[in-house]
Amino acid sequence: MTSTPTRRADRYGGPLVPARTARVLIIAGAVVALTVLVLVGLRFADQPVKGELLTYDHVSDAEVEVTFVVTMAPGEAASCTVQAMNEGRAQVGFVEVEIPPQDERQSVHAARIATQGEAVSAEVLGCERA
Repeated sequence: MTSTPTRRADRYGGPLVPARTARVLIIAGAVVALTVLVLVGLRFADQPVKGELLTYDHVSDAEVEVTFVVTMAPGEAASCTVQAMNEGRAQVGFVEVEIPPQDERQSVHAARIATQGEAVSAEVLGCERA
């Protein structure tokens, strides 16, 4: 009578790779997975400063007020660029807003933009560390 592992190997075939090769492949896969995890962690650990528009309001025919949220690391200062646009998406107003260091990760700020024509929308073009 043959042993159970031998009968299994006769019926289903032997392993596709030797045990030593399987161990090497598992270790190599774990190293690659760990490297990817570390790289992704480093990428998201250094989050850039981000600005998002909350509200837009007409103050007058020549001025709009924009409220926006800035997300950045606490204790850092930033500079955000905000613009007002007309119906044709042409820029009719522009302002750079200096954001002082904040205690919280997210903070709300407002800016008034003098316009050279009727503005119908506004956007935060971007923010960067100061």
